[in-house]
Amino acid sequence: MTTLRPRAPRRGPVRFAAVLVAAAFAGMLGAGACQLNEDGLSAGGGSAGTTTDGAPGGTGGKAGSGGSMGSGGIAGGDGGASATDAGTGGDDTQPDAASDPDAATWTEGGGDDVSAPACGHCQAYGSPRALGMIPSEAHELSGLAVSRLYPGILYGHNDSGDTARVFAFNQDATINTELDLDGATNVDWEDIATGPCPSGSCIYIGDIGDNDVSRTGYAIYRVAEPTTLPGGGDSVDVPWQRFPFVYPDGSHNAESLLVHLQTGRIFVVIKEKNAAAAVYEMPLPLQADQVVTMVRVATSSVPISAGPLTGGAFHPCGDRILIRSKTSIYELTRPAGGDLVAVFTANPVPVPVAVEPQGEAVDYAADGLGYYTGSEIGDATQEPNISFFGCR
Repeated sequence: MTTLRPRAPRRGPVRFAAVLVAAAFAGMLGAGACQLNEDGLSAGGGSAGTTTDGAPGGTGGKAGSGGSMGSGGIAGGDGGASATDAGTGGDDTQPDAASDPDAATWTEGGGDDVSAPACGHCQAYGSPRALGMIPSEAHELSGLAVSRLYPGILYGHNDSGDTARVFAFNQDATINTELDLDGATNVDWEDIATGPCPSGSCIYIGDIGDNDVSRTGYAIYRVAEPTTLPGGGDSVDVPWQRFPFVYPDGSHNAESLLVHLQTGRIFVVIKEKNAAAAVYEMPLPLQADQVVTMVRVATSSVPISAGPLTGGAFHPCGDRILIRSKTSIYELTRPAGGDLVAVFTANPVPVPVAVEPQGEAVDYAADGLGYYTGSEIGDATQEPNISFFGCR
């Protein structure tokens, strides 16, 4: 349940309180997006409308509204009212293999990864297109995550020093809604992702930063995507869960949180200086308020010359990842027949990056055909942009 209230800033740390997430889940993706397999979440909704060169855009209903917009283009048409209707401007010839919400279910910690479903991939990416200037309320933007319920919506957050809140951004980077985690604490939130959860689609927030490498514990917060977004910059209180953890080998500073959409597996990539980055996995099933020990599973193949890693994301079909530093981004593709962890040691291919003062945020588009980036303001004199990179 969400509680709507006028937008108002809050200050100061507050005591932790765990509240179980209970939010209804409607359709997940339009027919033009990835179809998730039997270990993933059911998809529903109509086909998205398109123009050209498209960055996903246009907010709307959860059953597949919103479409695509090309560089300089306009938002696509609304999705159909039901899983069998095509969105306006869309194409109703592509079947929705997972339109029945009961046809596929996801169990936390249940089952191994299976092969990725058919999904959109870019063979190469074009130049960045600025969607809009990041608002001053998010001047230390440390992560971006694409909504799985609301086409065109991006979630983001500040790092340490801010209250426990997540912004839902429109495609022009304006704030649609502020999600407040009342009772939570932003020690140093450094990345965000969307992924599966028992209630449907959830937002995962990594309280994983530790610049002084002195923390004795870390946490991942989980929030169900709200059943409605009021818009207009209004704030809503959202229930949350906290999953605390430690590393097996002491304290670490990290800024990259990746959640696999098919299996719900959670990975944290360490922000190493002058060394290859270690990759840790959180044991499943998740247990709220129970401290678990992360498991080291890989060492990233991203070159040390890229600098410390500041963000990462899984492709919506689970077979690729993006990993970034402040000034570079790499895409890694899981080898054929390789297990999921093998993606972190795959060949890193450089992809385009915008000119950003302190780049930390990255996520793929919901249909896999492009990616978004964002940056903290750093030493810049004006706020940077949220940028989109489409297929070339």
